[in-house]
Amino acid sequence: MSKGIFITATGTGIGKTVITAGLALALRDYGFDVGVLKPVQSGHALDSPESDGMVLKKLAEITAPIEEIVTYSFREPVAPQLAAEIVEIEIDRMRILQHVERLRARHDVVLVEGAGGLMVPIRHDYSVADLAKEIGWPLLIIAHPLLGTVNHTVLTTLVARQMGLHPMGVILNGLRETDEDPSVAHNSRFIEQMAQIPVLGTVPWLGADLSSHTIRQAMRQNVNMTELIEWIDS
Repeated sequence: MSKGIFITATGTGIGKTVITAGLALALRDYGFDVGVLKPVQSGHALDSPESDGMVLKKLAEITAPIEEIVTYSFREPVAPQLAAEIVEIEIDRMRILQHVERLRARHDVVLVEGAGGLMVPIRHDYSVADLAKEIGWPLLIIAHPLLGTVNHTVLTTLVARQMGLHPMGVILNGLRETDEDPSVAHNSRFIEQMAQIPVLGTVPWLGADLSSHTIRQAMRQNVNMTELIEWIDS
């Protein structure tokens, strides 16, 4: 049976899509057959080059059609529940779970990228955290590297555990060379101290003109892939 990771973040715009694509590339370099899934996306048409699904497809070098990567897609840039309400659709959790099962059958590892953070509503009685719990895979948290990230990351970890999830680690993303923040050198230590969760690495800001080569190298150079793979194999 294939295994996977559910990837969430401490908020919107933290860089889950780039990290997910980079991990897919890096894991492929380690010999894994990797599938990716974006259960729900909003803000763009399904096949828009700017949509999360199409960015994943391009950067992770996936040849499968976009319909095999994204389950639900909405144009309005709002939370999934609201985006679905606007077009008078109710998101079917079983459709998402069946999509997961199809990918699980085809790949060694599946990376599932959530929408926003854990408490984003997918439908009136169902959040991203609920979806992650049903899928049952370890939770990887993507967070920003600057002042405030300790609080955001610890709260996300606490909520995850309260909801029966299993946080495996944190990746801090988007550190710029020009960032003048004295907390940066200490945030990883405080996250590990307060949340009792390993920080697997800090990925630098990679710029707006991303390429598969750039993000593959960033993962290999800045993320503890050995520890991440141990979670996959456990």
